[in-house]
Amino acid sequence: MEKKIISCVYISLFLVVVVFSIYKVNKKHEEKLYEVLYGRIEYAANSCYLDNACNDNIVLLDLYEKGYLDVQYDPITKEEINKETKITINEDNINVEK
Repeated sequence: MEKKIISCVYISLFLVVVVFSIYKVNKKHEEKLYEVLYGRIEYAANSCYLDNACNDNIVLLDLYEKGYLDVQYDPITKEEINKETKITINEDNINVEK
């Protein structure tokens, strides 16, 4: 009987560790997906700004219309990113409204 209880405790601890690890890996993966998405938007905005085709305050729709970026989708929900998302460029800083 005692061996059965000890086995259940070990199995429970193992499951807790596995579930927590899977959660952390999945969360880190989602963060990287968003980093890539917003990095792509920032790169396109910077290219547009350096080509003098955009000013320092633009929206995502401007990048679409000027051909700097294709339509972007949220990597998790698969919905289209709002076309009215504002992008501001300040000297060495590019901020995308999230």
